[in-house]
Amino acid sequence: MMQHCRSLLIAAEHQSGRCLFAKRSSSLCFSTRFTSTSTNTAPETLSNRQKFNRIQPPLKLYEKLERLGFGTLRTTKRYQTVHKQKSQKTKSVHSEVAPEPEYQLPLMSFYAGAKTPASFPVENGEEVAFVGRSNVGKSSLLNSLASTTIVRTSDKPGLTQQINFYSVGRLFTMVDMPGYGFAFVDDEQRQQWRNLMERYVSERKALKRIFVVIDARHGIKVADLDFLKMLETKRVKFQIIMTKCDLQVLPTLARRIMVVQDAIQPFRNAVKHVIVVSSKTGAGINQMRKEMLFLMGHLKEKEFYQEKANPKLDKK
Repeated sequence: MMQHCRSLLIAAEHQSGRCLFAKRSSSLCFSTRFTSTSTNTAPETLSNRQKFNRIQPPLKLYEKLERLGFGTLRTTKRYQTVHKQKSQKTKSVHSEVAPEPEYQLPLMSFYAGAKTPASFPVENGEEVAFVGRSNVGKSSLLNSLASTTIVRTSDKPGLTQQINFYSVGRLFTMVDMPGYGFAFVDDEQRQQWRNLMERYVSERKALKRIFVVIDARHGIKVADLDFLKMLETKRVKFQIIMTKCDLQVLPTLARRIMVVQDAIQPFRNAVKHVIVVSSKTGAGINQMRKEMLFLMGHLKEKEFYQEKANPKLDKK
């Protein structure tokens, strides 16, 4: 009888141990599954470069940049979707876009420089001003637009140390402002330039628009945002111009444009259309001349520029 009870007790302990082991195993498996699931659903951390490279510019933007002369998209596997869209569009639309005539600005000449607000010339017609970080290519851009070398250029930041006024024939005035940000001058001098520019944008009634020039390789920097915020508080209309665009491959340039457009969305006084140019190759310069002439109310019909470029066509 005692032997029988002992056997029953051993069997019960054995059964209890199996159940405990099963519970522990089940708990361990659940814990493992939970840990694995948590690892799989953890948010992926991307660097700014990775986020930038994941931007997918639309076909329309690529086509625009190609027309402006910034190259063509490579026929690699990475861009096969864009090329497929382009091929389908070409099949459905047979009409070709007519080439733009060559737009030219009248002779540009320097007529005034101002180091203090008291030196501002009398307002005579409408003005457009150019400003940007030091050494961003602003002076080269002005020379390219006017087909001249009248504006001094230098690799040394801070060459423009006053507000310079240039007459564009009798049409309007282009204003070259000192650069902001880094320059080979002391903080006191930079602050004087800043005060001078703020007085100009605040008081100049003839000012039609400010073109803020940025480097396409770097996009909008902290110094740019600071200046844009100042323009916003003073309710001054401004538009971004991206220079040195020839130094970027087409996909990178397209992504940079989208990033810049996104950055200026909160600004109510920003013109959302970003202008892209290269003073070195001339890409985008003709289009910007056209947009400037339209802005200032001096854009004529295409036939006018075509006849001007080919006088023989008018005689025929």
